[in-house]
Amino acid sequence: MKRRGWKTRAWALALAVALALALPPAAGQAVLSDVYFTAVNEQLLDLTSDTMPFWSGGVLYVPSRVFSGTDLGVSYVRNNTMGLVMLYTNRVDLRFDLEAQTAYDKRGNVYSGHAIERGGTVFFPLDLVCRYFGLTWSYSQTATVPLVRVKSASGILDDTGFIDAAATQMASRYAAYEKSLGAAESGGGGSTAPAQPDAGARPPQPVQAAEGQKVYLLLEADARESVLEAMEILGNVQGTFLLGLEELADGDLARALTAGGHSIALRLGSGGGAEIEEARSLLWQSSCVWLDLVWLDGREDADGLLADMGCLPVTAALDRGNVPLRGSAQAEDLLWSVGQHREDLAILLGPAGNCTGGLEALVEALGTAGYRICAYRS
Repeated sequence: MKRRGWKTRAWALALAVALALALPPAAGQAVLSDVYFTAVNEQLLDLTSDTMPFWSGGVLYVPSRVFSGTDLGVSYVRNNTMGLVMLYTNRVDLRFDLEAQTAYDKRGNVYSGHAIERGGTVFFPLDLVCRYFGLTWSYSQTATVPLVRVKSASGILDDTGFIDAAATQMASRYAAYEKSLGAAESGGGGSTAPAQPDAGARPPQPVQAAEGQKVYLLLEADARESVLEAMEILGNVQGTFLLGLEELADGDLARALTAGGHSIALRLGSGGGAEIEEARSLLWQSSCVWLDLVWLDGREDADGLLADMGCLPVTAALDRGNVPLRGSAQAEDLLWSVGQHREDLAILLGPAGNCTGGLEALVEALGTAGYRICAYRS
């Protein structure tokens, strides 16, 4: 992973200071339900009732404002004559027919999901949009109400850093929002109260898997102790561990993983075919297991190499590698995301050391919801 330069770190520090110098928070404020902050990368959007994210049918929807005047790199346009709304970049687009409640791209590929219009504002299914355009999103608790944050590659702060930096700004905006609701109820004008959520707007607890639906948990090997702890937490559940050559050289670790029924995939660096051959040799010597799974870590130039080497690329439809799985709250958020998929699903959980705090809660929640947790196999 590339190290960020001093200019990037300085910019992030300056941003944190600027956000922290916002108006002071109001004391003793109560927390309203079904209210969310929305942020795009390092930009905290306005807190208004008519553009509040909401859950419907287990799917999280965000307003078109997220894609207008922000730095996501995805633009929004509406064609009232045709009843279409579209999100697009200079390469691809995703089109939503509001009346037919369908979604498709310019090649005619149809997607499971649709847009919803409320009070003249169009809301989009967040997970579908993020998967299509290569974005990520997160749902985090703050000192007041939850934060829904949409991120692109240009984002700098992680969620914890952003929440810390924007804490004062969020507190003051929430206080102003709460005050505006009180003014509206007393007839003093201001913003209207939030629209009532759809029946069953929040995802059912627990989310229910489709019949026979499988989930593959991918964990990156970091510190040896973290990998062993993750294995102990998984117990009789098998995961897939992504190891580099350094970790594969630890024969005891490789043997422990294979003895536990876990799959091992090579986290391919820049060594090409020679690196795959060395990884195979290391794994065969330690465990008598033939390595044929390779994690490309976002590379798009190695498909031909893997085919020549007889390897299968390991991919993840749900990337949570940058969202630490610290506890039950994060496990519940992840379960909501999983519930939006009705097919077998591979999830990148990131470094093992970032997952151990909430891994047990996630495994228990997935099992309760009827998912089959399996190791990735060739």
